[in-house]
Amino acid sequence: MSSYLKKFSVPSVLAVGLAAVVLSACGGSSGDSGANELAKYAPADSTVFVEGAVQPSSEVAANVDSISEDLAGVNVGDLIKDGISSSSGDVDFDTDIQPWLGENAAVFVSFDPAALAGDSGLDTSGLTSMETSIGDTASASYPEDEGEKFGLVVETSDPDAAKSFIDKMAEEEGGATDGEYEGFSYKVSADDGSAVGIVDDFVVIGSTEEEFKAAVDASKGDNLADTSAFSDLSDHTAEGALMSVFTAYDPYLEALKEQGVDLTGLATALGMDLEGSGSVMSMVPEQDQISMQGYTNAGSEMTSGDPSAVIETFPADTMVALGSGDVDANATKIMNALNSEGIPGVLEPGEIDKLINEASGQIDVKRIIDSLETVAFFVNGSTEQTVGGALVATSSNIEPIESSLRGISSLIGLAGDARVRPLPGGIAGFRVFTPELPGRPVVIGVKGDRMVIGIGMKASMTALTGSGQTLADSAAYKAAEASIPGEGLDMFANPGTIADLVQSAGAGEPDAKEIAEIMRKFEFMVAGSSDSEGTSEFNMGMKK
Repeated sequence: MSSYLKKFSVPSVLAVGLAAVVLSACGGSSGDSGANELAKYAPADSTVFVEGAVQPSSEVAANVDSISEDLAGVNVGDLIKDGISSSSGDVDFDTDIQPWLGENAAVFVSFDPAALAGDSGLDTSGLTSMETSIGDTASASYPEDEGEKFGLVVETSDPDAAKSFIDKMAEEEGGATDGEYEGFSYKVSADDGSAVGIVDDFVVIGSTEEEFKAAVDASKGDNLADTSAFSDLSDHTAEGALMSVFTAYDPYLEALKEQGVDLTGLATALGMDLEGSGSVMSMVPEQDQISMQGYTNAGSEMTSGDPSAVIETFPADTMVALGSGDVDANATKIMNALNSEGIPGVLEPGEIDKLINEASGQIDVKRIIDSLETVAFFVNGSTEQTVGGALVATSSNIEPIESSLRGISSLIGLAGDARVRPLPGGIAGFRVFTPELPGRPVVIGVKGDRMVIGIGMKASMTALTGSGQTLADSAAYKAAEASIPGEGLDMFANPGTIADLVQSAGAGEPDAKEIAEIMRKFEFMVAGSSDSEGTSEFNMGMKK
């Protein structure tokens, strides 16, 4: 973050913005109108837009306070207000800021994703973090000529009082110069050139004069609020959101094209319309959980199915479980799309069929893929020495795989190799013992409609048979499933079990103990999605 925004705007305008987006930003009071009004000050090509309301409803404010006190033993609102005052003895939030603070605030970010690519190509991991974290966006490494390009917009209830406050802080800092653009005056930092001023009824901060002027230009037309993508996405922000993050896909698609990867044809073949599309993610604090609720208007013919019928048969001490249904339909659509379109510079059209045909000399790949229904995996155990898990696939026709494994098991039995042994109880498959995993063989087996590739005999046999204590018997899993009734459960995690592993792996480390203590305050983590609605949800439930 620029030193100007640290010195000039904290604890003044930027602190207000942070309070808007982080502290008391609760979307219950202003609804969609707040987002649309703020978006009029964001350029139409903004890559990321974050908005929230600074005057929360009493219910949402109580939820924020309750969660922060449960997690950290502090009231987050009081903590940030105290931080504002302590960073400058002349500023008091309630006296100097609250009187002119309006209802809404937002941040817009403009950057070229292609500028983040290294010599070897586009750094997609960096783009993922850009899409999901405004903080990472602000601290990312940009070329010198690109700089940090963002703007902060805060609504005021008294523009004159806000201007007086800006003037006061500018005078205390010293060295700031005056500027004027399209009839709006602003202050420019002598430190790094960032700018702040009043535009209509909003305090606008630009990381540069260019960004301040861009906000002014946007307010006069060609702004984010007028784009069809934002108009659609803003209708899907969650009620009672702490904040909502809007992301446009076009800049990422253009960045890929610059790297020689054009996904337009492949996306069309998969029934996706990426051009002009994007996503919105809303963070909603509830009484006993934190919920991330998302929506995308890109569309797709892909279906996630509902893997919960398989996931709930995993061991009760499962740490993390993930799954996907409708694997056969999705795999067929993907293979057909790749065969038809390929991926420019990566995969030629028809190459997938060629690879499958070559592999089919040993195994009927297409027949197996066509029979797959659900694929899921889990990890369990509470220490590094006991960690196990398995990949589980259910099939409508397991016979080809079972026949192959029975043949391999018979050969293993004849060979008498102590490191590789058939599975007991007449189950088709075998286990492999390795020195790297003492007491935890690698297991490959088939039973009923399931194929399992696992680590650890107990975990693998539970996955094969669904016997013993399973997630269906777990109170944490039941609470997680109940928290997303409208979505198919795709992921479950048990924070308590994760905490045990973290503390065991970091024995004696203060950080590990602190992380484990926080994790144990949550009962579950769960994610689900709805194909028909284009929605997704990720919930973290607090222990009651």
